Amino acid sequence: LVCKADRLAFAIKDDIPVMLADEARSMTAEEVEKL
Repeated sequence: LVCKADRLAFAIKDDIPVMLADEARSMTAEEVEKL
């Protein structure tokens, strides 16, 4: 699950998205462009 505006990638654990900014992974501009 990705937020392009904030350039964050959220993990999905046991089919449930973990929507905590502290646990999200920052994405590079290149990664966002590929989406």
